[in-house]
Amino acid sequence: MKIEKGLVSVIMSNYNTPEEFLRPAIESILNQTYQNFEFIIIDDCSTDNSLSIIESYTDDRIRIIRNFQNLGITKSLNKGLAVAKGEFVARMDADDISVETRFKKQVEFLESHPDHIVCGTGIELIGDWQSKHANKFICREIPDKETFQIHLLFGNYPNIVHPSAMFNHNLLLKNNITYNENYPLAQDYRMWVSCSKVAECTNISETLLYYRIHSKAVSNDKKELQRKIAIQIMQEQLDKLHIELGEEYEDIHKDFLFGRKPYDIKIKKWIKTLLIQNRKYKIYDQKKMKKILWKKWAEISYYGIAKAPKIGVAIKIAMNISPAYYFQLFRLWRTRKK
Repeated sequence: MKIEKGLVSVIMSNYNTPEEFLRPAIESILNQTYQNFEFIIIDDCSTDNSLSIIESYTDDRIRIIRNFQNLGITKSLNKGLAVAKGEFVARMDADDISVETRFKKQVEFLESHPDHIVCGTGIELIGDWQSKHANKFICREIPDKETFQIHLLFGNYPNIVHPSAMFNHNLLLKNNITYNENYPLAQDYRMWVSCSKVAECTNISETLLYYRIHSKAVSNDKKELQRKIAIQIMQEQLDKLHIELGEEYEDIHKDFLFGRKPYDIKIKKWIKTLLIQNRKYKIYDQKKMKKILWKKWAEISYYGIAKAPKIGVAIKIAMNISPAYYFQLFRLWRTRKK
């Protein structure tokens, strides 16, 4: 397959997307200021009228692939990758909205940074989820691939938001990277693990995608399956450190790095275990890992002290903090005071 220089292959999977979401998603791609793209839409055996909505667009850049049985998003995305001709591959979800300059800015970045395999963007949340999340801006800084690898040990929130991603297609092909079909959900998390092993990954710190949150997005059953698969992906990485996650530390480990866990004395023990095993097997940069994990420990400890219901609880937490990290606590306190 010949890769066409400068061409963007947009891959979008659709399954029963409501028309009020689907049309704005499609039109946000067709209205991009960067117009050199092919739009590969995989209809995953929809049972509503969404396929006919897609077929109503006559733009010759749209290529429709129809699944005659429901394959799920992971296999559908791989079907799109298999036929993509572009130098760059952009992801898009059928219920989100791309800002009109998204492709232009991502192509400019990837052309000037050939050592990067993927470039995501900042997103803004839209939809009918919870009002407190409306218009929230999300964008994680990814300074280098080793830092990214350490982040990915603990989960996928909010690293590169999948539908905002654009890939260097040549680097995907060179390293035989596709979506891992062993993971019907959390396929993006597993993809970032693969990408971070071979090249740099980053985000453009600007809102270039409006990410829709709505009640039909993921069912409760799928949320539980997604959680289990995420744990499986974490364990896959921890195997290199010869660490078994186990039920005792599963909840402590997952999303710890992203500030979703309250203070727990077990976190300190778990961090020490991770650092000891990493020093032994030399999987990640030890200095970076130590800095990242103990900084997060200091933050959790600070907020544990700040939110402690009784002074005795606050003192107990404070006594478990190494003196070396009190400067970080003081800095957090100063930041909060401002």
